[in-house]
Amino acid sequence: MKGIQKLIMSTEDTNTIKTNWKQILRESPEVSKRAAQKFQISKKWFGPAPELFPFKLNGYWLRLITAPDDPIGVQTFPDEKEFQETASASVDPLQEERYRKAPLIIHRYRDRALFLVSNTCAVYCRFCTRRRQVGRPPFPRQIQIMESLNYLRAHTEIRDVILSGGDPLMLSDSRIRRLLVQLRRLPQIKILRIGTRMPVTLPQRITEPLVKILRHFQPLYILTQFNHPAEMTSESRRACTLLVEHGLPVLNQSVLLKGVNDDPEVLLDLMRKLVEIRVIPYYLHQLDPVRGALHFRVPVEKGREIMQYLWAHTGGMAVPTYVFDNPEAPGKIPLYPCAGQS
Repeated sequence: MKGIQKLIMSTEDTNTIKTNWKQILRESPEVSKRAAQKFQISKKWFGPAPELFPFKLNGYWLRLITAPDDPIGVQTFPDEKEFQETASASVDPLQEERYRKAPLIIHRYRDRALFLVSNTCAVYCRFCTRRRQVGRPPFPRQIQIMESLNYLRAHTEIRDVILSGGDPLMLSDSRIRRLLVQLRRLPQIKILRIGTRMPVTLPQRITEPLVKILRHFQPLYILTQFNHPAEMTSESRRACTLLVEHGLPVLNQSVLLKGVNDDPEVLLDLMRKLVEIRVIPYYLHQLDPVRGALHFRVPVEKGREIMQYLWAHTGGMAVPTYVFDNPEAPGKIPLYPCAGQS
């Protein structure tokens, strides 16, 4: 473990950082097993059983966890509550498979499309909406990427593509560059977005060589997800600053989670810290009703109360839009404060 800690801490120069993120990922299986032993997590969560969402973390993320029930541990460690079944839960709550128009393309909104280029992450978050496929084979293949690019080429109404997964930044720099080049060859694609939790769960991945690639494909936006102030470390601050200073806007999309951030002071602290490092508080998501994660759901009424508190205690620039996702709607639906509240 000391070797892993040494790798994590030595981030003074770009070359060291570049080596570190790859090595930290290579160490993830062993780190996950050691964490499972330390915190008494059953071995069953490591297998490919279809009814289980696998457990995975890395050495950097483990360093932030003090106990399985702290705000970061709760997001990370499996819980028997994941087997609770309710009629309102679904393995595919956003009906993405209904809108899968090519092997890796989800086309729900007319002018936007999701491009699922990876189905692995640096950490497997227990509330993941795509837990039906994240961490499971088959993994995206080149022929699927080409078929998906052909779909985008044929649908000229799509002007905004969000690279998602899994985490797109699990791909190598060369694969990311090649994919962005292919997307930029499609003249109708005006906006590119990358949905990644790497600035939070493995900030060592945000290297100088990577951001120098990304900045050549503007306009390109980074969508990340800080959920708790404890995730705001010197490493994550460095990663976000590196992106912003290379002209890459970073927007944050927190998820409202019971036992993690369902407290107005916690979210106020987080939003203020985000603005300090020039990360825009974009959305606060009401958790999707995904099977295995309903124990994280916070009542909408409480979410609205939290939003009212944010509006009353900080400037509008630090207040995200509270939204929920409905597969039948043309976009995210805002959840405004209750009538009668000022």
